[in-house]
Amino acid sequence: MVDELVEAGWREFLGREFAGASAADERDIAEMVVDEPDKHLWRVVDAAYDRLTCAECGGRLSRGQAGCAGCDLANGFRYVAIEIDRPGVPPGNEHALRVNVSVVRRPYGISEGELLLRRLSLPVLLEGLLPTVRQAQATKDLYNRGAGVDELAAVVYDGWGGVSP
Repeated sequence: MVDELVEAGWREFLGREFAGASAADERDIAEMVVDEPDKHLWRVVDAAYDRLTCAECGGRLSRGQAGCAGCDLANGFRYVAIEIDRPGVPPGNEHALRVNVSVVRRPYGISEGELLLRRLSLPVLLEGLLPTVRQAQATKDLYNRGAGVDELAAVVYDGWGGVSP
C-alpha cells in the first residue's frame, strides 16, 4: 500500500511531464528529480530515489540502514520536496502522510512503538483525516503505558474518525 502510494505519484508525473518515456529513460529522469527535489512533489522524489542505487550500500538510494552516508544524505534531502494537501483534507494531512510513509519505508533507528503507531495511522491519513495533537499524544501515551495493538487500533480507527483499517 505504501509503495503503491509513491508509485502512483511517479506514474502521474511521468504521464504529465514525460509521456512516452521508456523504462530506460526513467533512471535519467530520476537523477534529474533528485538533483532538484525542491521542485517536485514528495511522492515523485521518493519514487525517484527508489530507481537509483546508493553507491555506498548498494541498496535503493535513501532506504539503506541508518549510518549509510549516501542514504542518510538522500533521506534528508527528501524533506525539501513539495507537499500539497489533497482537496478536502485538513491542512497538514499531506505532511503527516509523508512523514508516516517515510518512517514506514525506512524504519531504521525508529522505536518499535513509533513504527507501530505510524503504521496504524496510515489508513486514517489516507482517508483524509488528521488527528489532533491531543489525540496523537494520548494515543502515544496509551502505548507507553502498555496498551496492546488491538486497543491502539481501536483508538486510532474509531477515536480518530471511525476509519476501517
